[in-house]
Amino acid sequence: MLRAIILDFNGVLLDDESLHFGAMRDTVADLGVDLTRQIYWDRYLPLDDAGCLEAICRDHSVRLNPKELASILERKARLYRRLLQDRFSLFPGVAGFIRGAARRYPLALASGARREEIESTLDSTGLRRYFVIIVAAEDFARGKPSPESFLLALERLNAALGPPPILPEECLVIEDSVGGIRGAKMAGMTCMAVSNSYSSERLQAADKVVASLKEVHPESLQALFKELA
Repeated sequence: MLRAIILDFNGVLLDDESLHFGAMRDTVADLGVDLTRQIYWDRYLPLDDAGCLEAICRDHSVRLNPKELASILERKARLYRRLLQDRFSLFPGVAGFIRGAARRYPLALASGARREEIESTLDSTGLRRYFVIIVAAEDFARGKPSPESFLLALERLNAALGPPPILPEECLVIEDSVGGIRGAKMAGMTCMAVSNSYSSERLQAADKVVASLKEVHPESLQALFKELA
């Protein structure tokens, strides 16, 4: 039985993955790294900023001390905000899906984005009130494909809602990345993937793949979840 929905943020709600790529590309260029779009999508897209930068540095034998790492991450965040320019572009169908789903199930976000980025987007688009829990990059140590963010979101949902506890197998995760799907499955949760960032062929590890949340009707999720489980 479906009892809760956990959503990713970038690439599922907010259409900004290209902005994150552009900001990270320009940031690591100062380190002598030529980051291409293909490499970013194939290797780094599911990671939070810190995990992404650390992985890029490892792959290119770049050594940074903690102070340098923090400074570079702050520069990346500034570049991202400059590119975003307060234009919060939601994917088609997202707002209607969130409003409809929240009437039936508690919603949580589990994302590698910074909390300030998530909160400002949800506040600006009027969607903040529909989410019981937000798990952001600051809340966990291991990013996707680790299941940590999903399990933490469920733990906090249960703390907020009280008994009876929601079990992992009673959660539907909505993701857009290969790493996110892996994390959801490792958490013991059913996963629906939206092909916003990757082709549907790349997302076949998910229990179901859809082209857009426009085609997903919240009232049909219970039947769909039984079909997927």
